[in-house]
Amino acid sequence: MNEFQEITQSELENYLKEENTVLLDVRETWEFRDFNIGGINIPPHEITDHVEALKKYNQIIVACSNGTRSSIVARLLTKKLPEVKILHLEEGIF
Repeated sequence: MNEFQEITQSELENYLKEENTVLLDVRETWEFRDFNIGGINIPPHEITDHVEALKKYNQIIVACSNGTRSSIVARLLTKKLPEVKILHLEEGIF
């Protein structure tokens, strides 16, 4: 079974430089509007509706405010997108 890789905030910038990589912020839309560090925003309850669109990326970095929601979504994406490398921003964006 595929597993996601944990990364730290200090590693984030280097991973974002890699080709065809996206930062996926899974906080709620209002949280993303209030403060974001870039990337795309898809709240957890909408992830399954966007799996097909996410297939186009080689690497997805999943983040939320503290790492809890994003860990759950990262686990789901490793199952739904086995051909995509899933990374998890372990301590969140704050």
